[in-house]
Amino acid sequence: MKQSILVLRYAKALLELAEQKDLVDKILYDLKLVKNTIEENKELRTLIGQPFVSKTHKKNILSKIFKDKIADITIDFLNLLIDKNREEIMCFVYDSYYELYLELKKIAVVTIISAVPLDEHTTNRIVNILKYKIVDKDTIEIKNIVDKSIIGGFKVNYKDYQYDASVQDTLRRLHSAFGKNLYVKTY
Repeated sequence: MKQSILVLRYAKALLELAEQKDLVDKILYDLKLVKNTIEENKELRTLIGQPFVSKTHKKNILSKIFKDKIADITIDFLNLLIDKNREEIMCFVYDSYYELYLELKKIAVVTIISAVPLDEHTTNRIVNILKYKIVDKDTIEIKNIVDKSIIGGFKVNYKDYQYDASVQDTLRRLHSAFGKNLYVKTY
C-alpha cells in the first residue's frame, strides 16, 4: 500500500511536469518503453536493483540505452528515482501514469469478455449503451477478451462495475436456485 501511494505521487508529479511542457503523450510512450525494456531484460533489471552498483553507473547505463529514444524529462525523472533510491518503482510508474493519463484525457477503458470475438456492430451497440452509464468520459475504448468458458453472452468490466450477461452466470444462478429444497409439506 505504501509503495503504491509513493508510485502515484511520482506519477502525478511527472504528469504535472509533462502537462507544463506539453509532452503528456510522449512521456507515456517513454515510460512504456522503459518498462518494457526493463521487464524484458533480466540483466538490466538485476543491475538496476542492486544496491552495491553506484548511482552514477546506473545513470550512465540508462542514458546509453535510452539516448535519443526518450525525452530528456524522462531521463531526468529516471535519474531522480535513482538519486532517491527508488529504482524498484521504475516499472510501476508507467501503470499509475497511464491511469492518470486516462483520467486527464477522459478515456474509459472497458473490458468485454465474450465467448467469441465481437464484431463491429455488437461493439458499437455496447459502446452506445455504456455512454449512458459512463457520462463523465469523452471516449470509450473497448478491450475484448475471448473466454470460451463463459459459453455465450458477455461480461463487461469497468473499474469496480461489472455486468455479467453470460450463459455461465445464468447456469450458475439456475443451479443455485434448483439446489434448494423447495418441497414444503402442505398437510
